[in-house]
Amino acid sequence: MNYRHTLIIFVLGILVITPAFAQEEGTNLTDTSRYFAASLAFTAAALAAGYAISKAGSAGLAATAERPEMRTTAIIITALGEAIAIYGIVVAILILGG
Repeated sequence: MNYRHTLIIFVLGILVITPAFAQEEGTNLTDTSRYFAASLAFTAAALAAGYAISKAGSAGLAATAERPEMRTTAIIITALGEAIAIYGIVVAILILGG
C-alpha cells in the first residue's frame, strides 16, 4: 500500500469517527449511530461526487479542446456530478433531523 492510499484511509477514518465527549445520563447508542450514519452518507456522497467531477471534467475539457461548442454541455454534465454531493448533504440532514 503506498503513501496515497494510507493518507486516504487516514482522512476517511477522521471523517467517520464521532468525537468522544462525556456522556450525559440517559444517552443511548441511537444518537451515536445517527451521527455515524450521517457522516458515512456524506463521506460516500462527497467521494462519489469528486470521482464523477474528475471524470466528467477531464472528458469535458478534452471535448472542448476539439470542439469549442461542446463547452456548455460539458459544464452541465459536470454539474450533474456535483449534484451527488448535494444529495449526500440532504440525506445527512434528514438522518440527523429525524
